[in-house]
Amino acid sequence: MAMTNGTERRDAEPLWRRLWNNYVVRNVVLAVSLLVIGLFLVNVLLNIFTRHNKYIEVPDLEELTLDEARQLIRRKDLRIEVNDSLYVAALDPGTVLEQQPAAGTRVKPGRRIYVTVNATQQRIVDVPYVAGYSLRQAWNILATAGFRIERLEYVSDIATNNVLEQRVGSRRVTPEHPVQARMGSGVVLVLGRAADAARVTVPRVVGLTLREAESRIWDAGLNVGGIEQDEGIDQKTIRQARVWRQTPDQGSMASLGSRVSLALTLDSARLSKGVSSSDRQAVQAARHAVRERVVRDSLAAAGFSGEQLQFETEWQLKIERGEATPEERAAAEAELIMQSLENYGTAVDASEEEDEFFH
Repeated sequence: MAMTNGTERRDAEPLWRRLWNNYVVRNVVLAVSLLVIGLFLVNVLLNIFTRHNKYIEVPDLEELTLDEARQLIRRKDLRIEVNDSLYVAALDPGTVLEQQPAAGTRVKPGRRIYVTVNATQQRIVDVPYVAGYSLRQAWNILATAGFRIERLEYVSDIATNNVLEQRVGSRRVTPEHPVQARMGSGVVLVLGRAADAARVTVPRVVGLTLREAESRIWDAGLNVGGIEQDEGIDQKTIRQARVWRQTPDQGSMASLGSRVSLALTLDSARLSKGVSSSDRQAVQAARHAVRERVVRDSLAAAGFSGEQLQFETEWQLKIERGEATPEERAAAEAELIMQSLENYGTAVDASEEEDEFFH
């Protein structure tokens, strides 16, 4: 009778109580509850510490002084760190030149903004010794060290575009006599040019910045000529300026070491017209280049080589285009022969003087 009453009381208990009295079920419920509470707390804490859905627009720091930039960054609940320095003569020391992330980027509060500032003056460092390297290798080494090419000079040699000598100003760089110079200085490279070296194609630089254009011109074995600047371009804005005209045009053929003149603009309309004009002129230049290769190959098959091949190619093309007459070509050939004889006579006289000295 007592057992029956106990059973009846248990049956009369609510289901939730019977489940709660079950050891396994109670522990499972507690574990799940703790897990849910823990996830909720983690989510709340993450929102607090990561400032979820809170963003700040990065201000424009360029051309501000470093002190001004720091004050502005503090007001925006951000942090600033100088990670590099360059030297721009037109700007005051400590002026912010570049920033990362860029102005207008949305970031979380407390984000670190990295800036490049204008140095007091360029650092003085060793000029890398690049003799023996190819032009492209030498240019990469110099650019990595912070130097630029001032001029390419070509002399006769068995190989083309091999660096034979380098100078900074009047100082020759050698392993025995290293030279130090301020970063950004120009280096003169003396390169070899084989007798049968062909002319090179002028690259397209319209639409590029001055730095990009210089790099592409030097890479082709050419020199940067005169630089024309539109009104409003100065040391502060020249980095944003683009080449809108080049002479000679892209696709033209030029001798190694020739100059390519540039015109810079900040006007997007002028730049657009310049790009269109350059593309049209490139078609004509490409036709001339094809014709030059045909003439050159024909003369080479006829037995011409070296400087004589280049001489004949240039004069035949000038005559075809009406830029010269056969009489002018004959006069130029006679002048070339006379110059060769003079050089030969100088060499003979020097040889005779040397023989007299030793005897």
